[in-house]
Amino acid sequence: MDMGLLSFTFLGTGAPPVSLRRAGPAHLVEAAGQVILIDCGARVAHQLVEAGKPAAAIDALIVSHLHSDHLVDFYQLVISSWHQGRDRPWRVIAPEPALKAMRAQYAAFHDERNLRIAFENRPSVRGLEVVFEVLGPGPLAGFGDLSVTAFLVDHHPVEPAFGLVFACAGSRVVFSGDTRPCVALEHAASGADLLVCEVYVDSQMPIISGVRSLETVAAVKSYHMVPAEIAHLALRSGARAVALTHVVPPSADTRAVVAEIRAAGYLGPVMIGEDLATLTLPERVLSWRGLAASF
Repeated sequence: MDMGLLSFTFLGTGAPPVSLRRAGPAHLVEAAGQVILIDCGARVAHQLVEAGKPAAAIDALIVSHLHSDHLVDFYQLVISSWHQGRDRPWRVIAPEPALKAMRAQYAAFHDERNLRIAFENRPSVRGLEVVFEVLGPGPLAGFGDLSVTAFLVDHHPVEPAFGLVFACAGSRVVFSGDTRPCVALEHAASGADLLVCEVYVDSQMPIISGVRSLETVAAVKSYHMVPAEIAHLALRSGARAVALTHVVPPSADTRAVVAEIRAAGYLGPVMIGEDLATLTLPERVLSWRGLAASF
């Protein structure tokens, strides 16, 4: 990859509801020779293979917050990368509550891991080792010419939760993480070349007896962002383009979502993320399943 390019790949654009269209939350950032995975939701190892980006090549995993859909496939990720020949420890950066859950996942398979090591006789066990680091607000070290900065967002009662800013060679991508509208996200998104934002499509969340009540819809809406709020954020921050992910519901009518954003006043480029789509800066190219388009 050209060292001057910054690419963002949607590995999984879904959320807790199981979807054949959208895998669990996971995204890949590549720039300046670095490969960073954001979150490791359901099917992440499969999605990496389909994207042509084996887990063995990842330099670091950053987990944004403690919610199961963002870290449920952590151990599978580690094991699959070892089978691909990974020969270096995993660098895992996450807030302490998420680290606790991932450490527990890792510890739960201690005996299984030792059985594999003893029986399979693979060339190295280094790929099964994990170095856990606590994620906090501010710059993250160790990524060379790729600048990575974490900032706190508001996903209460899940605390802490983080968004991320990636900058390289004059291009800047802001990833919202899971959040309601907040000043920190607006500040981070100021002038961004690309704002990747979660979306909760409340207009497409009907009340279903035994599944979700009026109170359920209101509660979930209260710590996410609806299309109109995303439009207002983009307008206030001056983001040059918006891409949506963590789509709830996964089956949402994407044309209707774009229409809601337009109705709220944002007229810049809007893309609804689809699994395995890649956005590349500064070229401003969208690639997906053989399709290429500028934005």
